[in-house]
Amino acid sequence: MNYTDIHTFLTIASSPSLSKAAESLFVSQPALSHRLSALEEELGTELIIRKKGSRTLELTEAGQRFVPIARKWEQLWIETGKIKFEQPSTQLRIVNVDSMNFYFMPQVIGNFLEEHPKCSLHINTMQSNLSYKAVENKDADLGLITNPHFFKKVQTIPLFEEQLVFVCGEEAPYQDGLLPSQLDSADEIYIPWSNTFLMWHDYWFGNDPKVKVMLDNMALLRQLLDLKNAWAIMPATLGRKLAEKENCRIVSIENGPEYRTCYAIMNDQRSEHPLIDDFLNELLKTVGNIPEIRLLDLTFRRKNP
Repeated sequence: MNYTDIHTFLTIASSPSLSKAAESLFVSQPALSHRLSALEEELGTELIIRKKGSRTLELTEAGQRFVPIARKWEQLWIETGKIKFEQPSTQLRIVNVDSMNFYFMPQVIGNFLEEHPKCSLHINTMQSNLSYKAVENKDADLGLITNPHFFKKVQTIPLFEEQLVFVCGEEAPYQDGLLPSQLDSADEIYIPWSNTFLMWHDYWFGNDPKVKVMLDNMALLRQLLDLKNAWAIMPATLGRKLAEKENCRIVSIENGPEYRTCYAIMNDQRSEHPLIDDFLNELLKTVGNIPEIRLLDLTFRRKNP
C-alpha cells in the first residue's frame, strides 16, 4: 500500500462514478479499476459495490469504515514529506526558583540569546520539588533549584553558593554587628530560602516562630520592608539590588545563615539538548564575577572555556 493507492481510493470515494474518478486522476478507467482491485486484494475485502449497468458509485460497509483511516494515512504521508524542509526547533525550557529571576538572570539570558539568536527560551518559575517533577517528566530541559531532592532519573549538580544577608528599610533601627538573639521574629518578612536557612532559622527562633509575614515568593517583599521595624534575610544579589535602588539597607549580622547553594537539575541524558551546557556556561561566567557568590562546579566552563 502506498500513497497512490490511498489517494486513488479517496478520489473514488468522493466521486459520483468510477469514470469521474478516472478523469480527476488523469488515468484510464481500466487503470483505475486495476489500482482499486489491487488495494482490495491487499486489504482482503471489497471497498465498492459493483452493480452491472449502475452509473453511480456506492461504498461497501468496509469501504465506508476505511475512508477516515485513509484520510489519516494520507495526512501522515503529507506531514512526513514536510520534515526534510523544516528547520530543527531550537527551544530551551528552563524552570527555576523565584529568587533566581532577579539581579543576574536578565544578564545571563541576554548574553545567551546574543550567542544563540535562533533559540526560544521558555522560563517558568516553580518551587524546587516541582522543578524535579518537570525535569523527570521531560516537561523541562533544565532546572535551577536551591533545595535538592532525590529523583532517580534526575541528576543534581551544585553550581554556586550565594551569601544570605540581612536587609531592612532605610529608617529601621538596626545597625551593623547584629546578633540573631537581638532580633524579634515577629518583625520578620519570612521566605524559606533553602534547607540550610531553615535549620539556622529554627535554631535561633524555634520550630514554629511567629513572624510578621510569611511569603512563598518575592512579589511583595520590597513593599513589606516598609512596615515598622520589618526585616528579612535574603540572597545577597537581591539585597544589593534593594540597597542600590529601593531605599533599603544591608546590615551585617554575626552568626548569620550559611551560604545558599544553587543546583542545576537535568535528565540523566543531558546530551539530549545541546544548549544546556551553553546556558550553564553563561550562568557560571556571569555569577563568577559577583563577590557574594562562590562557584562550586567548573565542569561546564571547562568544556567551553
